Amino acid sequence: MNKLTEQRLRRKIRQIIRESHIFEEREYELRQLSPGAFNAIGPEILGIPPSAIADVKIIKAPKPIFKCFLDNGQTFNLIDNGEYMQADINRILFDLDRDDDLNGAKYELEKLMQKGKIAVDDEEAPSDEFGGEEPAAEEEPAEEPAPEEEV
Repeated sequence: MNKLTEQRLRRKIRQIIRESHIFEEREYELRQLSPGAFNAIGPEILGIPPSAIADVKIIKAPKPIFKCFLDNGQTFNLIDNGEYMQADINRILFDLDRDDDLNGAKYELEKLMQKGKIAVDDEEAPSDEFGGEEPAAEEEPAEEPAPEEEV
């Protein structure tokens, strides 16, 4: 095997091992949440992959509120009411013990996860939906010629 290919293969194996270790650590950190919050985030209810959650903070309130930070910068709240969990996603409150609310929460969460996707290009020019011309670069307006005087 080529020496360069062997080195690349070793690096890739190390990267995969590190990523799987990070995933295991993230899974462990999420398990430290309340059982209701952990179940709500997990595959049983909302089905959010642990890699999509960047952080979870507990907000002090009469009811425990878990502010979940997604890896795309968006946030949503989980509210532990003791008997059932609620999700506050895009300022809409969902009871996670009701099927219709659960389906709505999954839909809003999917929209939230797609909302902050970063574009591949650094700057993406906005497209004109109506087929008009693109605005020209800013230039100083040319001075209008003075009217000629008749002699």
